[in-house]
Amino acid sequence: MSKRKRKHSSKQRTLKKSKDNSSDSKRSIGSKLRMFGKIFMPLLALLLALWGGYLTLKPSINVRLGDAYDSNNPVTIPFIIKNQGNLPIYNVESSSSMNIIKLSGNITVIAEVPFANSFSDPKQVAKIIAPGEEFTIVLPYSHMKNNKFEESDIAIRLKFNPVKWLPWPYETTHRFESAKNKDGQWKWYPQPIDK
Repeated sequence: MSKRKRKHSSKQRTLKKSKDNSSDSKRSIGSKLRMFGKIFMPLLALLLALWGGYLTLKPSINVRLGDAYDSNNPVTIPFIIKNQGNLPIYNVESSSSMNIIKLSGNITVIAEVPFANSFSDPKQVAKIIAPGEEFTIVLPYSHMKNNKFEESDIAIRLKFNPVKWLPWPYETTHRFESAKNKDGQWKWYPQPIDK
């Protein structure tokens, strides 16, 4: 055999070995990807299912202002609680807390700790609020004839059970401030709880 043929055949062997090695590494990468997919895809599907379940079952409560009230005395306004979630909520209790309340005659009551003190009010309770249903509450001091509240910064706290048999309640806080508009009438404005 001539030197040229030997060189050529050794080159062919080297090329064949490198092709075999590259196809082995491709197979190895492919099998690793398949293995990763077999483990990762079910885990991803489980996480997405859990997240979807959480979003479906998570309670969503909205508190908005009612329409009919005395604009000269903003404390008379009703507040409407609406269940915007997909499931009913149970034992919905409401209470009011304050940061500042200003009475007529320049009397101002300021809480030592904002929204930490609840007024001693008979709690207004709804046994169940179905999805899409509303429940109306009034502030506990709205019936005080002698004290006309003006400027105020209050929070309405709701405590409820998102699932009837759960022993621990869910709690949300909704903050509102009253202020006079340019017509001299008092209006309530929703505010973030940490302003």
